[in-house]
Amino acid sequence: MNKKGFTLIELLAVVIILGVIMMIAVPNVLSMLDRNKKDTFIENAKTMITQAEYTLRSNTDIEYPSTDKAIILTLEYLNTNDVSDSPYDTEYSPTRSFVAIVNETEDEITEYKYYVHLVACSDINCANTEENSVNQNRGINLVSSESLSGGSRFDLVEQGPDVNTSLGIIDSSGNMTNKSEVLSILGASDIEKVFYALS
Repeated sequence: MNKKGFTLIELLAVVIILGVIMMIAVPNVLSMLDRNKKDTFIENAKTMITQAEYTLRSNTDIEYPSTDKAIILTLEYLNTNDVSDSPYDTEYSPTRSFVAIVNETEDEITEYKYYVHLVACSDINCANTEENSVNQNRGINLVSSESLSGGSRFDLVEQGPDVNTSLGIIDSSGNMTNKSEVLSILGASDIEKVFYALS
């Protein structure tokens, strides 16, 4: 019986073809995985906005902001424990992430806009003490809920040193340390109240 094996040239051809397939497939798979992570991050931001809307409607202690003003609800206050870890294996900071509600009344038509500042860091307080840990930061910086469903939504997730992890810092008196910067981004004249929970 004549048993015939593969020649060296045939084996090389198979290896080259497999190599070409891998060169095409691997970047596409990695790109798809990254898109899925960004999608999840954005969905988590939407969840924070939904939680803030629910909290506003159900909690009689919280009043909607007056015209051209804002209120801030930290993630710690919203108690979003069910969404604590980001898809990037980092933790959402409950004290530095927040949802802002702005009253944009115009021509006697009241409209409330919801903004989210969602930050995920290598540690829960965004201290980034590990070497190169700042590069693991991810964040969505004050994006209107209407923009979250736009076509360019993948560009909304910033990473590394571009993420402003100090924007949502609140001092022991319950005031935002970067209030003027937050107001500038929100387009509001003042922050009426910050709802937070001190640990």
